[in-house]
Amino acid sequence: KQTCDWKWAVKNCDKLTKEKKVKPLLVTDEPLCPDENKLACGDAICIQKELFCDGKKDCNDGSDENSCDIDTDPNRAPPCDKEICRLPDCFCSEDGTTVPGDLCLENDKCVRVPQMVMVTFDDAINNNNIDLYKEIFNKQRRNPNGCDIKATFFVSHKYTNYSAVEDMHRLGHEIAAHSITHNDNETFWTDATVEDWAKEMAGSRLIIDKFANINDNSVVGLRAPYLRVGGNHQFTMMEEQSFLYDSSITAPLKNPPLWPYTMYFRMPHRCHGNLQNCPTRSHAVWEMVMN
Repeated sequence: KQTCDWKWAVKNCDKLTKEKKVKPLLVTDEPLCPDENKLACGDAICIQKELFCDGKKDCNDGSDENSCDIDTDPNRAPPCDKEICRLPDCFCSEDGTTVPGDLCLENDKCVRVPQMVMVTFDDAINNNNIDLYKEIFNKQRRNPNGCDIKATFFVSHKYTNYSAVEDMHRLGHEIAAHSITHNDNETFWTDATVEDWAKEMAGSRLIIDKFANINDNSVVGLRAPYLRVGGNHQFTMMEEQSFLYDSSITAPLKNPPLWPYTMYFRMPHRCHGNLQNCPTRSHAVWEMVMN
């Protein structure tokens, strides 16, 4: 039962019924559309296949936008094809646990596979946390090859000291984008347009370039605020703005955990989390999945 006194948390107390969404007629005994490049709306009117699940209602009843998850999007990414998808440009597997590089062909007792740990931090770098980072990265913690451990900092603009960002980059840490505004409305990121994502993430990269003097084209990754994935709009923006990887998608708890994968093919796990908006289409972007 909703507690409607908490107006700051509950925004739908005035709604007494749930809207019934009309589904498109994608599966029928006989084809409804003579043109194989067209599909039927809920009212049996045929429109171009590519108009389905593009974020705009093209059917009279809006049904083209009502069946758009990874299993129902007519334009969804295909299943993994290892004959096409090859390293170093592409990597996929059926369940995400296959070890890349043929280091573990049996996928069992993989003694040659090192443990991979990705250390990341989100939000501003400033005098509130820079001493902690210096303590963590004190040149005493090293990888097996003798090199100091490094981290990726997903930097948001608000409260950031860009001199500190420049110092972290100079010390060999990776700097990535985390937005300009860090908009507190979580649904903003879920529903943001391609242009919204570009302003936030490509804009953040421009600010890092200007004020942290990081102009070596090394800012190639991003993470969505609150880990609220922006669906196909976010990943379309990443392709257009030449971002190489995202690290916002979380995977269900699994042993063994999942390896990074490219979004050319279908995600190897379900879209995890309440109200998450995972991409369904094929995108030329890597996903550094969070296990």
